[in-house]
Amino acid sequence: MSDDTAGLLSRLLDERAIVATMIHYADRIDANDPEGAAACFTVDGVGHYWGEHHGRDAIAERLRGILTRFTATSHHLSNPAIEVDGDRARATSYVYAFHRLAGTDEPMHYWGRWVDELARVDGAWLFTERRVVGVGAISPGNPPADLHQPGHPGRLAHR
Repeated sequence: MSDDTAGLLSRLLDERAIVATMIHYADRIDANDPEGAAACFTVDGVGHYWGEHHGRDAIAERLRGILTRFTATSHHLSNPAIEVDGDRARATSYVYAFHRLAGTDEPMHYWGRWVDELARVDGAWLFTERRVVGVGAISPGNPPADLHQPGHPGRLAHR
């Protein structure tokens, strides 16, 4: 195998492992498992969920608080863009999330982007930082919440 082929194969395997981490995180959110989702972060990772939360325990607590607002969630990822640099990586992905609101069971729709920094730790790719960046949300009885969302980084945003 040539050095070029080996390098390409290594990069593809890293990218696939990073996507697997992103999917596992979404699966743990949809399973109402905030600790499992927080385990996708490094021990000192930072989650930006409408506030900054440091470390797995704080991230799990924030996710638990968010998830109590829903009886069900379903997160769908697309357009992953990943840049690997040794044992560090940057990734972005679009996210659509369907929710059932607690109390009413009515639907809520959310569109946004996950902006991630990752590190390879003991052979596994983990988030060192995750930013949840909203584009819009719609829920029954409320006007679209688009004006309360910052929009995709570097893209069109509401004024």
